[in-house]
Amino acid sequence: MEDAVFRIRGYHLDGYGHVNNARYLEFLEEARWHFFEQHGLLGGLAGVQIVVARVDIRYRRSAVAGDVLTVRNRVKPVEPRLAVIRQIVSFADSGKTSAQADVTLVPVSDGRSTEFPAAVFQTLQQMFRS
Repeated sequence: MEDAVFRIRGYHLDGYGHVNNARYLEFLEEARWHFFEQHGLLGGLAGVQIVVARVDIRYRRSAVAGDVLTVRNRVKPVEPRLAVIRQIVSFADSGKTSAQADVTLVPVSDGRSTEFPAAVFQTLQQMFRS
């Protein structure tokens, strides 16, 4: 599957001339949508929303205008009501890590935590094992 790719533009930068920390969260979110679409998981949610419950992010190297970043998504252990996606943001040219995040996702229906639909849960478990 294809990683999400982002070319850093001037509007991604903060006053220090590097990508702002909040902008990384936007990149990670877009990469998760891309990941779920590629694996056909969005159609299996049927009334269930996937909500971010926690983000543990580590910034390693600053990205600046002109850099190209890729975001790779890997599924960590999955539970019926919880999934953790490890997202690694790397520089396309060197492969060095710019940031790494573990994002905890929970399924929600009618404003309450619920279990992942069976097909989504099974797919996520298979991705963890492979």
